[in-house]
Amino acid sequence: MHLDAPLQATRARFRAAAVLLGIGVLIAAFPTSALSSSIGVSAPQYDSPGGTVPTIVTVYGLPAGFGATISARGTKGATAACLGRVWINRNRRTASRKCYLRLPLQPGSYNIVGRARLKKGDVLLRAVTGAGRRPVLANGYRSPNPMSLGEMVDIERCFNTTDRVWLTFDDGGSTVQVNRILSTLRAHNVRARFFFTGAWAQSNPTMARRIRTEGHAVGNHSFTHPPLSRSSREEVLGQIDRGMRPSSSSRLLRPPFAAGAFTSRLQRLAASRGYRLCRWTADTYDWQGPTAARMVERITHGDEMTPPVAAGGNILMHGAGPNTSTGLGRIIRAVRGKGLRLEPLRRRAR
Repeated sequence: MHLDAPLQATRARFRAAAVLLGIGVLIAAFPTSALSSSIGVSAPQYDSPGGTVPTIVTVYGLPAGFGATISARGTKGATAACLGRVWINRNRRTASRKCYLRLPLQPGSYNIVGRARLKKGDVLLRAVTGAGRRPVLANGYRSPNPMSLGEMVDIERCFNTTDRVWLTFDDGGSTVQVNRILSTLRAHNVRARFFFTGAWAQSNPTMARRIRTEGHAVGNHSFTHPPLSRSSREEVLGQIDRGMRPSSSSRLLRPPFAAGAFTSRLQRLAASRGYRLCRWTADTYDWQGPTAARMVERITHGDEMTPPVAAGGNILMHGAGPNTSTGLGRIIRAVRGKGLRLEPLRRRAR
């Protein structure tokens, strides 16, 4: 095969480096696309000083047959820790891993820098680094006592101690959308958890009653959906008190925008009203209007925005998602297609 001069020179440099490192590598076997791989980071926009936010570090342009190890560090006194496995989306040519950025107590702007080592088998091809395009602002109320990783995992799982996957719906939706969601859940025998706002329930009392009478779980998502990380103590408690009343003794509060979900300050305020905090493990980003096929891909394989769903996890959706109510059946089949179990709405007779 004929190679142009720049490509020949590039591969020659890799051969020379391999020789110096004592690695017997046939560089010509590596695709040239590996040389253009890059790192990106997705992260929330803001949270409390002293809090922790989940981020996703992603390698873009991952060559076929390659894997990646991923780590991260914080900037300006912020620290980072990565947890769990790397997930690969071959359709998107990405490899991603969840990393947690702990914000200092000092308000300011902080970033996370990801690092990945691209490997094929035991052979290291190259390392790439990159930071998030948008830093995380520590601009809420201070939370001086950091959470442990174990506490954060429990909050992400919403204290689900089973291997069943929970479907969760936030905020609210039109009568048509919510009726369609409830009908689909009934047809597929799936019990969901609804974190609709108190304001929505106040405006839609008939729909709020139907959610309960059909056997679904209800959680608290505040009254008007403000970021609780930026809300005073009195405001937080008022939002909790006017939120939807939970349907069981397992009282869960899902903070709007997940702001403050990993802060001991909000954890303490929620506990004072008998609640535990609840986030999510997989996100469809349905509010952005992706197709059902795109949402299915996200929860099946994961991508640069979310991990794939796994046993004991919960999927974030919204009652008003443009394609959620019509695509819900496909999402349910995709979860089951991964060999995962959903919580049944009705127990089967023996």
